[in-house]
Amino acid sequence: MPTYKDIQRLTGLSLSTISKYFNDLPVREANRLAIEEASAALGFRRNAFARGLRTKRSRVVGILLPELDNAFHMSIIAGVESALWKEGVGILVRAAHDDLVTGIGSLREQMVDGIIAVPTNAVDPETLTTVLGDVPLVLLDRRIDGVVADTVTIDNEAAGARAAECLSAFGHRSVVALVGPDSVWTMRGRARGFVDTGGHGDVTILTTTNLTVAAGHLAMAQALASRRRPTALFCANYELTLGALLAITNAGLSIPEDISFVGFDGEELAEITKPRLWMIVQPIEDLAARTAELMLARLAGDTSPARKVVLPTRLVPGDSISPPA
Repeated sequence: MPTYKDIQRLTGLSLSTISKYFNDLPVREANRLAIEEASAALGFRRNAFARGLRTKRSRVVGILLPELDNAFHMSIIAGVESALWKEGVGILVRAAHDDLVTGIGSLREQMVDGIIAVPTNAVDPETLTTVLGDVPLVLLDRRIDGVVADTVTIDNEAAGARAAECLSAFGHRSVVALVGPDSVWTMRGRARGFVDTGGHGDVTILTTTNLTVAAGHLAMAQALASRRRPTALFCANYELTLGALLAITNAGLSIPEDISFVGFDGEELAEITKPRLWMIVQPIEDLAARTAELMLARLAGDTSPARKVVLPTRLVPGDSISPPA
C-alpha cells in the first residue's frame, strides 16, 4: 500500500508538506498539483478513519430511517447524498426499528459529524438531547414534540385539505381517508387537514396498523366489503395508495365508476395507471436540498436558532375522480 514516503520519493517534497495537503491545510499550488499527480500514479488513498481520529471530524453524516424499505424516504436520501457528496461529505445509513435514541447512539459510536433522522414514535426530549450530545441533528419529514432541532417537512394539513377540497368539488359526501397509525406525525396532520376542511357529510378516517402495502390492502378490503361503501377515497402515503389500488382491483371495482381516488406520492405510478390517478405529490428534490443545506450549515459552524422548513405539496390532476352516481 502506498505511503507518504512513496509520494515524497516521486515529488521530492517534504513529509510535512505532504501531510499538510492531506489534512486540508494550505500548500503551494505547484506542490498541490505534484502531490495529486503522484497520488494518482501510486493509487494512494488517504485513510479517512485515521484522519478522523486526528481531526475529530469524520466528514460523514449519519442518516437514520424508520426502516430501509420506504420508497419516499430512500428517494429523498438519494438527493441528500448527492448534495453532501459534492461538499466532500459521505453518509452512513441505518434503520432505527422504532428506537430513535438507540439508533442515534449507534451512529455516534461511528463518529459521525451530524445526524439526519426520520423519527417514528415520540421520545423523551431530555434523553434524546443527552444521547445526541453536541452532534447537529436535522429532523426530516416529521417533528418530535419538545425537541429543538432543524426540521424539514411538508405542510401535511394542507395536503390533506387539498385532497378533501378536490373530492368535495366533484360532489362527494361519503369519503374515506386511508391513513397510517395515529402515532406517526405526518399521518395525524394529513388526517386532520382532511377532516377539518369540511364539505363532506360522511367522513371516515381508516387507520392502518403500519405504513405498508399489506396494511393498506387489508384496511381497504374491509372498507369495500361494508354495506355502506364510500364513493371516494384519499390515501395518505405511497404504500397505502398501492395497497388500496390492489384491494379495489381484487374487489372487481372500477375507478372512478365505482369509487373515486386520490393517491399520495406516486407521480410515476399515475403515469402508468388507467385511468391516470389524481395525486398529492411531495417536493422530493426540495426536501433533499433543504435538508442537506441545513446540515452543511451546521457542520460549518452555524449556531443560529433551529429552523423549521415547511414545503408545499402539489395536486397533480388525473382521471380518477368523477361525480358520485
